[in-house]
Amino acid sequence: EPCPCPYCRGASHRLWAVERGFKTVKCSDCGFLYLNPRPNAASRHKSTQLGVHGAADDMNISEHYVPKKVAQYRAILQECFPDVWQRGKPISWLDIGAGYGEVVEALASLAPEGSSVIGLEPMQVKARSAQQRGLNILTSFLGPETPKCQFASLINVFSHINDFDAFLRDVASVLEDRGEFFIETGDLGDLVTRDDLPGELGSPDHVAFASIRHLAGFLDRNGFEVVSVH
Repeated sequence: EPCPCPYCRGASHRLWAVERGFKTVKCSDCGFLYLNPRPNAASRHKSTQLGVHGAADDMNISEHYVPKKVAQYRAILQECFPDVWQRGKPISWLDIGAGYGEVVEALASLAPEGSSVIGLEPMQVKARSAQQRGLNILTSFLGPETPKCQFASLINVFSHINDFDAFLRDVASVLEDRGEFFIETGDLGDLVTRDDLPGELGSPDHVAFASIRHLAGFLDRNGFEVVSVH
């Protein structure tokens, strides 16, 4: 489906890359990178659940559990939220797009006793793997039935989301008053040419690539305040 820029809604763009026959373009107005055209919403929804991208000759997108990520994210979260761990009071945390549960595992090791740490993962193979390791993972997308939380995280999921404004409204609906939202994603939106990026883009599974200014803009216009950038 052809689409305007997901950030500024501009229609003018230039071709930035072609991967597996899918075009990534750079918005002429704001510099945002996005897949255009992109698989329709129904196709993406099914692919996310099954772990196979039908729009790209059944490209496998299920990946695998990476144990070293647990220590990696434990260190990152320890550094970014020292006050939360030092207070020692129970918290509620929702990791959206939890994958194989590495971040949930890291959070569970940091969170004070009595805390609720839940992962949300719609891909069945990933959710089952995490559940078998004893993690609290719900096999579903973010929605009205999602439990409320004080903290939410989105780790390397931004590039999979077609409409980040709508997604942020859903995040806001599950966050308690003065809740905090932690995002990690690649900083690609300001790259000038495809030659500036080693490796693959992951098209068509990855549909959007932001810079820090794009992320800050998305957050600001949806009622979030940026507390810190790492």
